[in-house]
Amino acid sequence: MNILLFELLVILVTVGILVYMSKSGHKTVMKKFGLMLVAIFLFQIMSEPMWVNSKLHSWAYLYGNVSWVLTFGWAIIFLLTFLIVDGGFKKMPEKNKFWLYLLVATIITVPAESLIIKLGIRSYADILSQTFSGLMIPLTQVPIEVLIAVPMISALIIPFYKYMAKEY
Repeated sequence: MNILLFELLVILVTVGILVYMSKSGHKTVMKKFGLMLVAIFLFQIMSEPMWVNSKLHSWAYLYGNVSWVLTFGWAIIFLLTFLIVDGGFKKMPEKNKFWLYLLVATIITVPAESLIIKLGIRSYADILSQTFSGLMIPLTQVPIEVLIAVPMISALIIPFYKYMAKEY
């Protein structure tokens, strides 16, 4: 897959999911998307030294190593997570949904991370790579440590988003 094709695919999938959500009765979808972007962008600014995002076109970067295209990708992962969990488990208490959000976000993230690693878009900072066990998630090029990192990242982003969505 060509990098430009990847960038355009992320943008088109983002637009498609936002249109779907708007048409299927999700009120204030753009506000929620904006809040999600803020949550992810703040996290990416903090954690920027942990990974290297390269090979994207210059217009795809917001700040240093932070790409708005990848930010859109993360936002879609989380919005899909909410659609799946909230749509399929409506009566489940929110405190239980939280754990399901973490699981679903991780399941969606692993193949996405594998793709961006395979395309050469994502690599990990040397200081981080040196701490890896060397084990990979089967059938991927993703370090096993991602199975810990994604839920930890998600555990920060999801409450921020949920709280802010209720406040605004």
